[in-house]
Amino acid sequence: MSEPVQLPRLPRKRLDTIEAYRTIRRCIVDGVLKPGERLVEERLAHHLGVSRTPVREALAMLEVEGLVKSIPKKGTVVRTFTREEIKDLYDLRIVLEAYAARQASQFITSQELDQMGKLYEEMEECIQSLWRSNNDQVEKVRYLTSKNSQFHQVVMKASRNARLEAILTQIVELPLIFRAFFWYTKDQLSQSNHHHYELIKALEMQDTERAERIMAVHIGIARDLLLHEVDAQPE
Repeated sequence: MSEPVQLPRLPRKRLDTIEAYRTIRRCIVDGVLKPGERLVEERLAHHLGVSRTPVREALAMLEVEGLVKSIPKKGTVVRTFTREEIKDLYDLRIVLEAYAARQASQFITSQELDQMGKLYEEMEECIQSLWRSNNDQVEKVRYLTSKNSQFHQVVMKASRNARLEAILTQIVELPLIFRAFFWYTKDQLSQSNHHHYELIKALEMQDTERAERIMAVHIGIARDLLLHEVDAQPE
């Protein structure tokens, strides 16, 4: 019987870098750190309880990922995306996620369909509660955002294409895309979740064309809504 392989332990410094990267990234995606906000190494290090070196390395990783940007004489800031960049990202998402839905229609399991159905019902219940009461709107939309992300992740995973899943995950977690529900009206939220219902039915029937079409329309409407909001913002 062969001896178990002894993997080298990550040095504490490297673990600090990974943890700093994950925490700062989550704060950017969730909107805690706003577009254009300056990221001061010393301040971040203090909040995270680490030295400045892991923070500096984490910011370098986030710059490669496109979430932050280094500006001469100003430092590192949370990246602001232009209208053209947002449109390009959504156009790419339409192509890739529609293809993911098409592939998922061939490979999705009953367990994954059940998971999607549960997420749809949870979102529907939350949307109905928004219609009934204006209380806790921000928390409810955050909840919807999380459930929506999980729903789309199931479709990506069901495509059985790991590279496609990785690329799409990176796109949909960009802050303006991940948090797009904050610009939706209640009617638009209801329409969005109805698309989810239609997609589940198409996947159940293994209707590749319909699944692809529904996802393309779903993402296209989301793109148009977000671009409308971007255009309405003051210069």
